[in-house]
Amino acid sequence: MVNEMTQANRLAWWALILALVVLPIEGPFAADGPKTYIGLYGGVTIPQSFKDVHGVGALSDINLTDLDLARSPIYGAKLGMFLTGRERWLGVETEFFYTIPHIKQQDITFSGGGVPTITVNFAGAHVRVATWAVNWILRYPGERFQPYIGVGPGIFWGRMSGVELGTGSDTSLGLNALGGVRFFLFKRLAVFGEYKYNRVTFDFGGTASIHTLYQPHHFVGGLSLHF
Repeated sequence: MVNEMTQANRLAWWALILALVVLPIEGPFAADGPKTYIGLYGGVTIPQSFKDVHGVGALSDINLTDLDLARSPIYGAKLGMFLTGRERWLGVETEFFYTIPHIKQQDITFSGGGVPTITVNFAGAHVRVATWAVNWILRYPGERFQPYIGVGPGIFWGRMSGVELGTGSDTSLGLNALGGVRFFLFKRLAVFGEYKYNRVTFDFGGTASIHTLYQPHHFVGGLSLHF
């Protein structure tokens, strides 16, 4: 928890420094405005449970009940560009974000594999997910107010570790979808709020040997600098 608070404080300080650097820049707003941008953001991940949970390899016949995940902070950065002229409503961006939706303590039922169905109390496990995504963005190119939506593929790196479920990691291709709104405070500085949805399956190897479907919801806010 201390490390998470430290990361959040660092993100806040970087956002403040970005604002202080940009505030003196001349000029109010411009409809034609800068076309390239960078942004920093933070917020909260509200994940759905791990679903379709079953073993992999020699344990593929073993099924588990859904695994409840905890809310988590999320931190990220993005770099994007919009086209010019008549196509200025279309853009592309790349982003990287990191979140830690740990598995909660809960009762888990194991079934299948020719063994009796059993229910045990599970102490929980650490989960970390890092994502690199490339998104196509559609926006309303307003002078100050710019709603937008986007979608694209993402590479998801997931890792879980726990005494009872074991340790494993996987890298998978998944979906990154988003919608948000950007508001320009100055010609080159904007604030934005954004909702993200991800969908990806993991086959955690190692001693975990678990397949699962991961579907988190992210709510973030941040600052973007435009060129």
